Amino acid sequence: MSRKSNGFSLVEALVALAIIAAVTGALANTIAVHARTRAAMAQRRTALMVAQSALARVATGDQADDGQSGDLAWHVEREPYDAGGQVGAGQTFATAVPLEHISVTVEDATHHSLVTLQTIRIMR
Repeated sequence: MSRKSNGFSLVEALVALAIIAAVTGALANTIAVHARTRAAMAQRRTALMVAQSALARVATGDQADDGQSGDLAWHVEREPYDAGGQVGAGQTFATAVPLEHISVTVEDATHHSLVTLQTIRIMR
């Protein structure tokens, strides 16, 4: 005499539950990684805008080198730039037209550098 099955056995139900738990765990991990990545991208985008604004302030002659915006801090470094090329009669380009190298670095609250922008401009 054979027995007729009316449903899942306990082993089949446990296997299905284990598969569902594994898929749910993987999905939750993927969602968490995606959320962290989006937050990091948003912070870098904001840091880039802060660096561009600080660089624009330097270009307009504002002498503020350090600043803070929310949890982001920036620092501006300036130094003379030597182009190294000859202009004529013993003058280098840097002495004929004084240039400066400007670097703006934006850091987060943990002092981790998020973005650095650099430019060279004519000294005023």
